[in-house]
Amino acid sequence: MKLAQKMKERAAPMLQRRDEFLRNFEWTWTKAVLFCLVMWFLALTFLGIVPSWWLYTADQKLHWGPQRFWWFKLRDVVAIILFSIPMGGFVMGPIKAQKLRRKLRSESDSRPTGGYR
Repeated sequence: MKLAQKMKERAAPMLQRRDEFLRNFEWTWTKAVLFCLVMWFLALTFLGIVPSWWLYTADQKLHWGPQRFWWFKLRDVVAIILFSIPMGGFVMGPIKAQKLRRKLRSESDSRPTGGYR
């Protein structure tokens, strides 16, 4: 229990800086374009290059080819995991950040639509 408390105390300044950044951050066109460019490179790396590298390594270096049935299946499972975790992060990360930002700014999830009904 003491270890968890020490970790919370040590993480508190980092969480405070994160919260302050999310609360005060404003998007501009430049920031949005740069963010999208960085996300594109990260997606290309983690969704394309890393799983491809794993499949190459498993086939060529580890010899986990079709002739070794269970190793071949394990190779594919690892490739699926290497693809799925970053994909989930690219989908859920911005959603979580947006919800946290609304919470920090004390905004509700509902948005007024306006107009007549």
